[in-house]
Amino acid sequence: MEAPFDVTSWDGITGAIYAGYGSVEGLWIAVCLALIVVAIVFGWRHEEHAYKATRKR
Repeated sequence: MEAPFDVTSWDGITGAIYAGYGSVEGLWIAVCLALIVVAIVFGWRHEEHAYKATRKR
């Protein structure tokens, strides 16, 4: 991973350090969003199935 500074130790490094610098964070965001959509779809299907099962009684 590329670092936004040129030092060999953590001495003197202050402030916030952005860990996503030089990484493929766009890929991870896309994977997370896809998993969220999958969870919503499966949750919706389960709730619909459970609702229909209780309605038949």
